Amino acid sequence: MLRNVLAALAVLWASTSGAQPSVSTSTVKAPGSRDDAAQVRLRYGVAIRNGSESDTGPGLSYAGVSPNDLALTGWLWFLLGDHLGLTGGVQREAFSLLDGGTAVTSGGLFRVHVGPTGRVRFGPARFEAAASYSFQQLPVFGTVSAPVFATVQRHGVLLAARAMVDLGPVTLEGRFEYPVAIATVGRAVTSQGLGAGGGVRVQLFRTGSLKWGVLADAQWHQDSLASTDASAPLSATQSVVRAGLALDLQWKEAKLDVAPTAGALRVTVAGEQGPLAGVAVAVSVGTTRRDLVTDATGTAAVGELEPGEVTVTSSLAGYESGETRVGLAAGEERSVSLVLGREKPKVGALVLRVVSFEVKAPVVASVEVNGTSGTTNEAGALTLEGLAPGPVSVKVTAPGFNPGEEAVSIVAGRSSELTVTLVPEKKRVPATLSGQVRSARGGKPVLAQLEIRELKQTIAADDTGAFSVQIPGGKYTVRISAAGFVTQSKAVTVRDGDQAIFNVDLAPK
Repeated sequence: MLRNVLAALAVLWASTSGAQPSVSTSTVKAPGSRDDAAQVRLRYGVAIRNGSESDTGPGLSYAGVSPNDLALTGWLWFLLGDHLGLTGGVQREAFSLLDGGTAVTSGGLFRVHVGPTGRVRFGPARFEAAASYSFQQLPVFGTVSAPVFATVQRHGVLLAARAMVDLGPVTLEGRFEYPVAIATVGRAVTSQGLGAGGGVRVQLFRTGSLKWGVLADAQWHQDSLASTDASAPLSATQSVVRAGLALDLQWKEAKLDVAPTAGALRVTVAGEQGPLAGVAVAVSVGTTRRDLVTDATGTAAVGELEPGEVTVTSSLAGYESGETRVGLAAGEERSVSLVLGREKPKVGALVLRVVSFEVKAPVVASVEVNGTSGTTNEAGALTLEGLAPGPVSVKVTAPGFNPGEEAVSIVAGRSSELTVTLVPEKKRVPATLSGQVRSARGGKPVLAQLEIRELKQTIAADDTGAFSVQIPGGKYTVRISAAGFVTQSKAVTVRDGDQAIFNVDLAPK
Protein backbone atom coordinates (compact mmCIF):
# COMPACT_ATOMS: atom_id res chain seq x y z
CA MET A 1 0.00 0.00 0.00
CA LEU A 2 2.74 2.48 0.97
CA ARG A 3 4.74 1.73 -2.17
CA ASN A 4 1.66 2.44 -4.30
CA VAL A 5 1.06 5.79 -2.58
CA LEU A 6 4.69 6.86 -3.04
CA ALA A 7 4.59 5.85 -6.71
CA ALA A 8 1.45 7.95 -7.21
CA LEU A 9 3.15 10.95 -5.62
CA ALA A 10 6.17 10.52 -7.92
CA VAL A 11 3.92 10.49 -11.01
CA LEU A 12 2.12 13.64 -9.85
CA TRP A 13 5.45 15.40 -9.23
CA ALA A 14 6.72 14.51 -12.71
CA SER A 15 3.52 15.76 -14.34
CA THR A 16 3.55 19.13 -12.57
CA SER A 17 7.27 19.94 -12.28
CA GLY A 18 7.24 21.84 -15.58
CA ALA A 19 4.35 24.10 -14.55
CA GLN A 20 6.24 26.52 -12.33
CA PRO A 21 5.19 30.16 -12.83
CA SER A 22 7.46 32.59 -14.68
CA VAL A 23 9.62 34.77 -12.46
CA SER A 24 9.17 37.86 -14.63
CA THR A 25 5.79 39.05 -13.33
CA SER A 26 5.15 37.26 -10.02
CA THR A 27 3.56 39.06 -7.08
CA VAL A 28 5.90 40.17 -4.33
CA LYS A 29 4.57 39.94 -0.79
CA ALA A 30 5.45 42.00 2.25
CA PRO A 31 8.19 40.75 4.67
CA GLY A 32 7.09 37.79 6.79
CA SER A 33 3.80 37.28 4.91
CA ARG A 34 4.75 35.12 1.94
CA ASP A 35 3.04 32.08 3.58
CA ASP A 36 -0.11 31.45 5.53
CA ALA A 37 -0.31 32.74 9.11
CA ALA A 38 -2.47 29.81 10.30
CA GLN A 39 -3.50 26.39 9.00
CA VAL A 40 -6.11 23.87 10.20
CA ARG A 41 -6.50 20.37 8.79
CA LEU A 42 -9.44 17.99 9.52
CA ARG A 43 -8.76 14.49 8.20
CA TYR A 44 -10.74 11.24 7.86
CA GLY A 45 -9.33 7.96 6.68
CA VAL A 46 -8.71 4.28 7.29
CA ALA A 47 -5.84 2.42 8.97
CA ILE A 48 -4.31 -0.74 7.50
CA ARG A 49 -2.62 -2.51 10.40
CA ASN A 50 -0.11 -5.35 10.86
CA GLY A 51 1.08 -6.37 14.33
CA SER A 52 2.28 -9.06 16.63
CA GLU A 53 2.69 -9.69 20.36
CA SER A 54 4.51 -12.39 22.27
CA ASP A 55 4.52 -13.17 25.99
CA THR A 56 4.58 -16.40 27.97
CA GLY A 57 2.00 -17.88 25.62
CA PRO A 58 2.24 -19.04 22.02
CA GLY A 59 2.18 -15.53 20.52
CA LEU A 60 -0.34 -13.40 18.66
CA SER A 61 -0.36 -11.72 15.23
CA TYR A 62 -3.03 -9.63 13.60
CA ALA A 63 -3.80 -7.69 10.41
CA GLY A 64 -6.79 -5.81 9.07
CA VAL A 65 -8.40 -2.52 8.14
CA SER A 66 -9.79 -0.18 10.78
CA PRO A 67 -12.13 2.65 9.64
CA ASN A 68 -12.90 5.89 11.48
CA ASP A 69 -9.34 7.22 11.57
CA LEU A 70 -9.90 10.89 12.54
CA ALA A 71 -7.30 13.65 13.03
CA LEU A 72 -7.32 17.40 13.66
CA THR A 73 -4.01 19.28 13.20
CA GLY A 74 -3.21 22.98 13.35
CA TRP A 75 -0.33 25.43 12.89
CA LEU A 76 -0.12 29.05 14.03
CA TRP A 77 2.76 31.41 12.97
CA PHE A 78 3.22 34.68 14.82
CA LEU A 79 6.86 35.23 15.87
CA LEU A 80 9.98 36.59 14.07
CA GLY A 81 8.22 37.58 10.89
CA ASP A 82 5.93 34.53 10.99
CA HIS A 83 8.90 32.15 11.04
CA LEU A 84 8.17 30.73 14.51
CA GLY A 85 4.94 29.53 16.02
CA LEU A 86 3.02 26.63 17.58
CA THR A 87 1.70 23.36 16.22
CA GLY A 88 -0.63 20.81 17.76
CA GLY A 89 -2.91 17.96 16.89
CA VAL A 90 -5.10 15.13 18.10
CA GLN A 91 -5.78 11.83 16.34
CA ARG A 92 -8.26 9.08 17.27
CA GLU A 93 -8.28 5.73 15.51
CA ALA A 94 -10.66 2.84 16.03
CA PHE A 95 -9.15 -0.56 16.82
CA SER A 96 -10.70 -3.99 16.50
CA LEU A 97 -9.08 -7.41 16.95
CA LEU A 98 -11.03 -9.87 14.83
CA ASP A 99 -11.04 -13.64 14.64
CA GLY A 100 -12.77 -14.87 11.51
CA GLY A 101 -14.91 -11.74 11.30
CA THR A 102 -15.86 -11.90 15.01
CA ALA A 103 -14.60 -9.12 17.25
CA VAL A 104 -12.38 -10.51 20.00
CA THR A 105 -11.69 -7.14 21.59
CA SER A 106 -11.80 -3.51 20.46
CA GLY A 107 -11.22 0.06 21.58
CA GLY A 108 -9.75 3.38 20.52
CA LEU A 109 -6.23 4.84 20.37
CA PHE A 110 -5.33 8.51 20.79
CA ARG A 111 -2.30 10.51 19.73
CA VAL A 112 -1.82 14.10 20.93
CA HIS A 113 1.05 16.56 20.41
CA VAL A 114 1.65 20.28 21.00
CA GLY A 115 4.79 22.40 20.86
CA PRO A 116 6.87 25.06 19.07
CA THR A 117 7.70 24.96 15.39
CA GLY A 118 9.78 26.97 12.92
CA ARG A 119 9.84 27.33 9.17
CA VAL A 120 11.96 28.71 6.32
CA ARG A 121 11.35 29.14 2.58
CA PHE A 122 13.65 28.62 -0.39
CA GLY A 123 11.83 29.72 -3.55
CA PRO A 124 8.77 27.48 -4.00
CA ALA A 125 9.93 25.10 -1.24
CA ARG A 126 9.11 25.43 2.47
CA PHE A 127 10.71 23.50 5.33
CA GLU A 128 9.32 23.16 8.85
CA ALA A 129 10.67 21.56 12.01
CA ALA A 130 8.95 21.01 15.37
CA ALA A 131 9.80 19.57 18.79
CA SER A 132 6.50 18.87 20.61
CA TYR A 133 5.28 17.18 23.75
CA SER A 134 3.72 13.91 22.62
CA PHE A 135 1.16 11.55 24.17
CA GLN A 136 0.53 8.29 22.30
CA GLN A 137 -1.49 5.15 23.11
CA LEU A 138 -0.23 1.79 21.87
CA PRO A 139 -2.25 -1.46 21.97
CA VAL A 140 -1.45 -4.45 24.21
CA PHE A 141 -3.60 -7.52 24.94
CA GLY A 142 -2.65 -8.89 28.36
CA THR A 143 -1.98 -12.55 27.67
CA VAL A 144 -2.25 -13.77 24.12
CA SER A 145 -4.22 -16.84 25.25
CA ALA A 146 -7.11 -14.59 26.38
CA PRO A 147 -6.51 -11.20 24.72
CA VAL A 148 -8.18 -8.15 26.22
CA PHE A 149 -7.61 -4.73 24.63
CA ALA A 150 -5.55 -2.36 26.77
CA THR A 151 -3.13 0.48 26.11
CA VAL A 152 0.36 1.60 27.03
CA GLN A 153 0.67 5.39 27.23
CA ARG A 154 3.92 6.82 25.88
CA HIS A 155 4.96 10.32 26.97
CA GLY A 156 7.85 11.92 25.15
CA VAL A 157 9.15 14.46 22.67
CA LEU A 158 7.98 14.22 19.07
CA LEU A 159 10.62 15.42 16.61
CA ALA A 160 8.86 16.21 13.35
CA ALA A 161 9.73 17.76 9.99
CA ARG A 162 7.55 18.81 7.07
CA ALA A 163 8.62 19.85 3.55
CA MET A 164 6.30 21.41 0.96
CA VAL A 165 6.74 22.45 -2.66
CA ASP A 166 4.24 24.94 -4.10
CA LEU A 167 3.32 24.32 -7.74
CA GLY A 168 0.64 26.90 -8.34
CA PRO A 169 -2.69 25.52 -7.05
CA VAL A 170 -1.04 22.19 -6.19
CA THR A 171 1.25 21.66 -3.17
CA LEU A 172 3.34 18.53 -2.61
CA GLU A 173 4.01 17.64 1.01
CA GLY A 174 6.33 15.21 2.80
CA ARG A 175 6.47 14.48 6.56
CA PHE A 176 8.74 12.68 9.00
CA GLU A 177 8.22 11.90 12.72
CA TYR A 178 10.50 10.42 15.36
CA PRO A 179 9.12 10.04 18.92
CA VAL A 180 11.65 10.10 21.76
CA ALA A 181 10.07 8.25 24.70
CA ILE A 182 10.50 9.78 28.16
CA ALA A 183 8.12 7.61 30.16
CA THR A 184 5.58 4.79 29.59
CA VAL A 185 2.52 4.14 31.71
CA GLY A 186 0.54 0.89 31.86
CA ARG A 187 3.34 -1.66 31.59
CA ALA A 188 7.02 -1.79 32.46
CA VAL A 189 8.22 -1.48 28.88
CA THR A 190 10.49 0.52 26.63
CA SER A 191 9.08 2.02 23.45
CA GLN A 192 10.39 3.07 20.06
CA GLY A 193 8.69 4.49 17.00
CA LEU A 194 9.06 6.06 13.57
CA GLY A 195 6.72 7.71 11.09
CA ALA A 196 6.71 9.14 7.57
CA GLY A 197 4.14 10.29 5.08
CA GLY A 198 3.21 12.57 2.25
CA GLY A 199 0.33 14.07 0.39
CA VAL A 200 -0.96 16.32 -2.38
CA ARG A 201 -2.97 19.44 -1.57
CA VAL A 202 -5.20 21.07 -4.21
CA GLN A 203 -6.40 24.64 -3.77
CA LEU A 204 -10.16 24.83 -4.35
CA PHE A 205 -11.17 28.47 -3.82
CA ARG A 206 -10.64 31.48 -1.59
CA THR A 207 -13.07 33.53 0.49
CA GLY A 208 -11.43 36.70 1.80
CA SER A 209 -8.49 35.69 3.98
CA LEU A 210 -9.42 31.99 3.99
CA LYS A 211 -8.09 29.55 1.40
CA TRP A 212 -9.98 26.26 1.03
CA GLY A 213 -8.20 23.13 -0.10
CA VAL A 214 -8.39 19.36 -0.01
CA LEU A 215 -5.51 17.03 0.84
CA ALA A 216 -5.06 13.38 -0.16
CA ASP A 217 -2.37 11.79 1.96
CA ALA A 218 -0.83 8.57 3.21
CA GLN A 219 1.10 7.89 6.42
CA TRP A 220 3.23 5.06 7.73
CA HIS A 221 3.92 4.49 11.44
CA GLN A 222 5.80 1.75 13.22
CA ASP A 223 5.93 1.27 17.00
CA SER A 224 7.45 -1.40 19.22
CA LEU A 225 7.29 -2.32 22.91
CA ALA A 226 9.79 -4.38 24.91
CA SER A 227 9.29 -5.44 28.53
CA THR A 228 11.73 -4.38 31.23
CA ASP A 229 10.23 -6.86 33.74
CA ALA A 230 11.70 -10.36 33.36
CA SER A 231 8.77 -11.87 35.28
CA ALA A 232 6.26 -10.51 32.76
CA PRO A 233 7.93 -10.72 29.34
CA LEU A 234 6.36 -8.76 26.51
CA SER A 235 7.43 -8.00 22.95
CA ALA A 236 5.01 -6.21 20.65
CA THR A 237 5.31 -4.43 17.32
CA GLN A 238 2.89 -2.94 14.84
CA SER A 239 3.03 -1.05 11.57
CA VAL A 240 0.13 1.07 10.35
CA VAL A 241 -0.50 2.57 6.91
CA ARG A 242 -3.10 5.34 7.03
CA ALA A 243 -4.78 6.76 3.94
CA GLY A 244 -7.39 9.49 3.88
CA LEU A 245 -8.73 12.85 2.74
CA ALA A 246 -8.56 16.11 4.67
CA LEU A 247 -10.22 19.49 4.50
CA ASP A 248 -7.29 21.94 4.65
CA LEU A 249 -7.91 25.58 5.58
CA GLN A 250 -5.21 28.28 5.38
CA TRP A 251 -5.58 31.81 6.67
CA LYS A 252 -3.64 34.77 5.30
CA GLU A 253 -4.15 38.54 5.19
CA ALA A 254 -5.95 39.19 1.91
CA LYS A 255 -4.68 42.75 1.61
CA LEU A 256 -1.09 41.55 1.29
CA ASP A 257 -1.86 40.09 -2.11
CA VAL A 258 -4.18 42.91 -3.17
CA ALA A 259 -1.93 45.88 -2.46
CA PRO A 260 1.76 44.94 -2.38
CA THR A 261 4.17 47.77 -1.63
CA ALA A 262 7.47 46.40 -2.95
CA GLY A 263 8.93 44.80 -6.03
CA ALA A 264 11.69 42.35 -6.84
CA LEU A 265 14.37 42.08 -9.48
CA ARG A 266 16.26 39.17 -11.00
CA VAL A 267 19.50 40.05 -12.81
CA THR A 268 21.28 37.74 -15.25
CA VAL A 269 24.83 38.56 -16.42
CA ALA A 270 26.54 36.78 -19.30
CA GLY A 271 29.68 37.10 -21.40
CA GLU A 272 30.56 35.90 -24.86
CA GLN A 273 30.99 32.32 -23.59
CA GLY A 274 27.87 32.14 -21.39
CA PRO A 275 26.77 33.03 -17.81
CA LEU A 276 29.28 34.84 -15.61
CA ALA A 277 29.61 33.94 -11.92
CA GLY A 278 31.04 36.26 -9.26
CA VAL A 279 29.93 39.48 -10.98
CA ALA A 280 29.44 42.41 -8.58
CA VAL A 281 25.94 43.80 -9.21
CA ALA A 282 24.67 47.07 -7.70
CA VAL A 283 20.89 47.67 -7.73
CA SER A 284 19.92 51.29 -6.95
CA VAL A 285 16.45 52.80 -6.65
CA GLY A 286 15.86 56.17 -5.03
CA THR A 287 18.33 56.50 -2.15
CA THR A 288 18.61 52.73 -1.64
CA ARG A 289 21.45 50.61 -3.00
CA ARG A 290 21.68 46.82 -2.75
CA ASP A 291 24.93 45.00 -3.58
CA LEU A 292 24.70 41.46 -4.99
CA VAL A 293 26.99 38.79 -6.50
CA THR A 294 25.89 36.45 -9.29
CA ASP A 295 25.85 32.69 -8.65
CA ALA A 296 27.11 29.87 -10.86
CA THR A 297 24.22 30.44 -13.28
CA GLY A 298 25.09 34.14 -13.64
CA THR A 299 21.97 35.14 -11.67
CA ALA A 300 21.39 37.41 -8.66
CA ALA A 301 17.98 38.23 -7.18
CA VAL A 302 16.79 40.87 -4.73
CA GLY A 303 13.36 41.58 -3.25
CA GLU A 304 11.66 44.27 -1.19
CA LEU A 305 12.62 47.07 -3.60
CA GLU A 306 10.66 50.29 -3.57
CA PRO A 307 8.83 51.01 -6.85
CA GLY A 308 10.46 53.38 -9.35
CA GLU A 309 13.28 53.47 -11.87
CA VAL A 310 15.94 50.94 -10.94
CA THR A 311 19.54 51.33 -12.08
CA VAL A 312 21.53 48.10 -12.41
CA THR A 313 25.33 48.19 -12.82
CA SER A 314 27.72 45.27 -13.00
CA SER A 315 31.50 44.89 -12.91
CA LEU A 316 33.96 42.00 -13.19
CA ALA A 317 37.72 42.07 -13.58
CA GLY A 318 38.71 41.66 -17.22
CA TYR A 319 35.30 42.81 -18.53
CA GLU A 320 33.77 46.14 -19.45
CA SER A 321 31.25 47.49 -16.95
CA GLY A 322 27.55 47.18 -17.79
CA GLU A 323 24.57 49.36 -16.87
CA THR A 324 20.85 49.35 -17.58
CA ARG A 325 17.69 50.93 -16.18
CA VAL A 326 14.25 49.39 -15.72
CA GLY A 327 10.97 50.58 -14.26
CA LEU A 328 9.64 48.55 -11.31
CA ALA A 329 6.05 48.60 -10.03
CA ALA A 330 4.74 47.44 -6.66
CA GLY A 331 3.95 43.73 -6.65
CA GLU A 332 6.09 43.09 -9.72
CA GLU A 333 9.17 40.97 -10.23
CA ARG A 334 11.24 41.98 -13.26
CA SER A 335 14.06 40.19 -15.01
CA VAL A 336 16.93 42.06 -16.67
CA SER A 337 19.92 40.76 -18.59
CA LEU A 338 23.36 42.29 -19.05
CA VAL A 339 25.96 41.14 -21.58
CA LEU A 340 29.54 42.15 -20.75
CA GLY A 341 32.28 42.37 -23.37
CA ARG A 342 35.93 41.68 -22.71
CA GLU A 343 37.87 44.71 -21.47
CA LYS A 344 40.07 46.25 -24.16
CA PRO A 345 43.81 46.56 -23.43
CA LYS A 346 44.68 49.80 -21.68
CA VAL A 347 46.94 51.64 -24.17
CA GLY A 348 47.71 55.18 -25.24
CA ALA A 349 48.71 57.03 -28.41
CA LEU A 350 51.47 59.41 -29.52
CA VAL A 351 50.86 62.37 -31.83
CA LEU A 352 54.28 63.30 -33.29
CA ARG A 353 55.43 66.29 -35.35
CA VAL A 354 58.92 66.59 -36.89
CA VAL A 355 60.32 69.99 -38.02
CA SER A 356 63.69 71.39 -39.14
CA PHE A 357 65.82 73.48 -36.79
CA GLU A 358 66.12 76.75 -38.74
CA VAL A 359 62.77 77.46 -40.40
CA LYS A 360 60.56 75.02 -38.47
CA ALA A 361 59.49 73.43 -41.77
CA PRO A 362 57.89 69.95 -41.63
CA VAL A 363 60.23 67.02 -42.27
CA VAL A 364 59.36 63.60 -43.71
CA ALA A 365 61.17 61.31 -41.26
CA SER A 366 61.29 57.72 -40.05
CA VAL A 367 60.16 57.22 -36.46
CA GLU A 368 60.72 54.30 -34.08
CA VAL A 369 59.02 54.02 -30.66
CA ASN A 370 59.72 50.90 -28.60
CA GLY A 371 59.69 48.60 -31.63
CA THR A 372 56.76 50.38 -33.34
CA SER A 373 57.82 52.31 -36.46
CA GLY A 374 56.25 54.70 -38.93
CA THR A 375 56.89 57.59 -41.31
CA THR A 376 55.64 61.16 -40.99
CA ASN A 377 53.53 62.59 -43.79
CA GLU A 378 54.29 65.69 -45.81
CA ALA A 379 53.07 67.82 -42.92
CA GLY A 380 55.68 66.15 -40.69
CA ALA A 381 52.92 64.47 -38.63
CA LEU A 382 52.50 60.87 -37.47
CA THR A 383 50.11 59.22 -34.98
CA LEU A 384 51.13 55.93 -33.34
CA GLU A 385 48.38 54.04 -31.44
CA GLY A 386 48.31 51.00 -29.17
CA LEU A 387 51.36 52.02 -27.16
CA ALA A 388 51.83 50.60 -23.66
CA PRO A 389 51.64 53.20 -20.87
CA GLY A 390 54.90 54.55 -19.43
CA PRO A 391 58.02 56.42 -20.59
CA VAL A 392 59.19 55.67 -24.13
CA SER A 393 62.15 56.70 -26.30
CA VAL A 394 61.35 58.33 -29.65
CA LYS A 395 64.07 57.97 -32.32
CA VAL A 396 63.76 60.09 -35.49
CA THR A 397 65.91 59.91 -38.64
CA ALA A 398 65.66 61.81 -41.93
CA PRO A 399 68.02 62.19 -44.91
CA GLY A 400 70.20 65.33 -44.59
CA PHE A 401 69.53 65.69 -40.85
CA ASN A 402 71.32 64.58 -37.73
CA PRO A 403 69.36 61.79 -35.88
CA GLY A 404 67.11 63.03 -33.11
CA GLU A 405 66.00 61.31 -29.91
CA GLU A 406 63.45 62.44 -27.31
CA ALA A 407 61.65 60.88 -24.32
CA VAL A 408 57.91 61.11 -23.70
CA SER A 409 55.43 59.48 -21.28
CA ILE A 410 52.48 57.51 -22.72
CA VAL A 411 49.23 57.75 -20.72
CA ALA A 412 46.55 55.01 -20.98
CA GLY A 413 43.44 56.20 -22.75
CA ARG A 414 45.02 59.49 -23.88
CA SER A 415 47.08 60.90 -26.76
CA SER A 416 50.45 62.40 -25.85
CA GLU A 417 51.89 65.10 -28.11
CA LEU A 418 55.57 65.60 -29.01
CA THR A 419 57.50 67.85 -31.42
CA VAL A 420 61.00 66.76 -32.50
CA THR A 421 63.38 69.29 -34.08
CA LEU A 422 66.04 67.90 -36.45
CA VAL A 423 69.30 69.75 -37.15
CA PRO A 424 70.71 69.64 -40.72
CA GLU A 425 73.91 67.64 -40.99
CA LYS A 426 75.98 70.56 -42.42
CA LYS A 427 74.73 73.10 -39.95
CA ARG A 428 76.35 73.10 -36.53
CA VAL A 429 74.61 74.79 -33.67
CA PRO A 430 77.26 76.65 -31.61
CA ALA A 431 77.48 76.25 -27.89
CA THR A 432 77.09 79.29 -25.66
CA LEU A 433 79.72 79.81 -22.95
CA SER A 434 78.76 82.43 -20.41
CA GLY A 435 79.63 83.35 -16.87
CA GLN A 436 81.09 85.97 -14.51
CA VAL A 437 84.58 86.86 -13.32
CA ARG A 438 84.78 87.92 -9.64
CA SER A 439 87.40 88.67 -7.05
CA ALA A 440 88.13 85.76 -4.75
CA ARG A 441 88.34 88.35 -1.97
CA GLY A 442 84.91 89.93 -1.50
CA GLY A 443 83.35 88.70 -4.77
CA LYS A 444 83.49 92.07 -6.61
CA PRO A 445 83.23 92.05 -10.44
CA VAL A 446 86.57 92.01 -12.30
CA LEU A 447 87.21 93.58 -15.73
CA ALA A 448 89.09 90.54 -17.03
CA GLN A 449 90.27 89.28 -20.42
CA LEU A 450 89.40 85.71 -21.48
CA GLU A 451 91.54 84.10 -24.18
CA ILE A 452 90.42 80.89 -25.88
CA ARG A 453 93.75 79.62 -27.15
CA GLU A 454 92.46 76.94 -29.58
CA LEU A 455 90.28 79.53 -31.36
CA LYS A 456 92.78 82.38 -30.87
CA GLN A 457 89.86 84.40 -29.66
CA THR A 458 89.86 86.97 -26.84
CA ILE A 459 86.79 88.40 -25.15
CA ALA A 460 86.44 90.95 -22.37
CA ALA A 461 84.13 90.87 -19.36
CA ASP A 462 81.96 93.96 -18.86
CA ASP A 463 81.89 96.15 -15.78
CA THR A 464 79.72 93.54 -13.97
CA GLY A 465 82.30 90.85 -14.72
CA ALA A 466 79.87 89.07 -17.07
CA PHE A 467 80.83 87.59 -20.42
CA SER A 468 79.17 85.44 -23.12
CA VAL A 469 80.58 83.89 -26.29
CA GLN A 470 79.35 81.34 -28.86
CA ILE A 471 81.85 78.67 -29.81
CA PRO A 472 81.75 75.36 -31.70
CA GLY A 473 81.49 72.23 -29.61
CA GLY A 474 84.85 70.87 -28.45
CA LYS A 475 87.60 70.98 -25.79
CA TYR A 476 89.21 74.33 -25.01
CA THR A 477 91.72 75.99 -22.66
CA VAL A 478 90.59 79.38 -21.40
CA ARG A 479 93.20 81.85 -19.99
CA ILE A 480 91.75 84.52 -17.61
CA SER A 481 93.85 87.57 -16.75
CA ALA A 482 93.27 90.99 -15.13
CA ALA A 483 95.45 93.75 -13.70
CA GLY A 484 96.21 93.11 -10.03
CA PHE A 485 95.10 89.50 -10.12
CA VAL A 486 96.82 86.17 -10.56
CA THR A 487 96.28 84.79 -14.08
CA GLN A 488 94.43 81.43 -14.32
CA SER A 489 93.97 78.80 -17.05
CA LYS A 490 91.02 76.37 -17.09
CA ALA A 491 89.89 73.53 -19.38
CA VAL A 492 86.31 73.47 -20.60
CA THR A 493 84.39 70.98 -22.80
CA VAL A 494 81.14 71.87 -24.56
CA ARG A 495 78.92 70.28 -27.18
CA ASP A 496 77.07 71.87 -30.07
CA GLY A 497 73.98 73.62 -28.74
CA ASP A 498 75.10 73.51 -25.07
CA GLN A 499 74.35 76.37 -22.69
CA ALA A 500 77.46 76.23 -20.47
CA ILE A 501 77.98 78.34 -17.32
CA PHE A 502 81.60 79.25 -16.60
CA ASN A 503 82.22 81.33 -13.46
CA VAL A 504 85.75 82.34 -12.39
CA ASP A 505 87.12 83.67 -9.11
CA LEU A 506 90.55 85.44 -9.46
CA ALA A 507 92.87 85.75 -6.51
CA PRO A 508 94.43 89.24 -5.95
CA LYS A 509 98.24 89.51 -6.13
